[in-house]
Amino acid sequence: MKLGGMITNKQRENLLQKIQSFRYIDDFFFSVSLDGFKPGVELILRTVLNDNRIIVDEIYTQKDVINWYGRSVRFDVFASADGKKFNCEIQRDSSGAIPLRARYNSSLLDAREVQKGTDYNALPESIVIMICEHDVFNMKLPLYHIQRTIKESGLPFDDKSSIIYVNGRIQDETPLGWLMHDFFCRDAKDMHYKILADRMRFFKEDKGGVQSMCEVMDELVKEGVEKGKAEGKAEGKAEERLISVRNLMDSLGLTAKQAMDALKIPAAEQTKLAASL
Repeated sequence: MKLGGMITNKQRENLLQKIQSFRYIDDFFFSVSLDGFKPGVELILRTVLNDNRIIVDEIYTQKDVINWYGRSVRFDVFASADGKKFNCEIQRDSSGAIPLRARYNSSLLDAREVQKGTDYNALPESIVIMICEHDVFNMKLPLYHIQRTIKESGLPFDDKSSIIYVNGRIQDETPLGWLMHDFFCRDAKDMHYKILADRMRFFKEDKGGVQSMCEVMDELVKEGVEKGKAEGKAEGKAEERLISVRNLMDSLGLTAKQAMDALKIPAAEQTKLAASL
């Protein structure tokens, strides 16, 4: 595995254990496992939208959408289906699921489609789906649908743009409840949906699947190091290391100790660095 060239056997063992702990509600596993996997994305879209006719045309995961005038964004899953554009995002921390985040993602979905000379009537319908670990709005509802309306009349403002929040806390005996249950499972044998269970088994039990997962993690380790170097250049080595550790914690869901071990930071420096995180 590529990771073997960067870290010790013990560190590699820790990362392999990390793979076994992944769930679909973890954005890294969600993105990697669904990359190009149309049956899985179709299942999610059909279940959330309650429409078994949805056919996915294309899928991109961890897709960078560049905003030349401001902050760019990396979509967890971008999909095209039935002439509509979808952005599915995992949000474990409610602070990342604020309405303004959903609004920004929605705007970048549109920006991605608009080219010079595009007729606005040609803009496709766009749907941002925020799959949240917690009940963001505290109303104990499984779904929250957000669409613009005309305030004075209450009639819909038909801009073909909508946002859906999925409450991962409701895991009842419904198709959506079963899906949310599966999103929180670490073991495929505990899942309801065979499509997602088999996909999880591939990445956790199949030699080729584990290899693929390790290679993606390896690339993220390298990316985290390079990003840390770029962002910490003006601040010195300590700040560079701090940024690299944070990047790995965010990208792979590693603990501070696991991230510092992966970066080969000496044990003597780890306590001081951890205090700054």
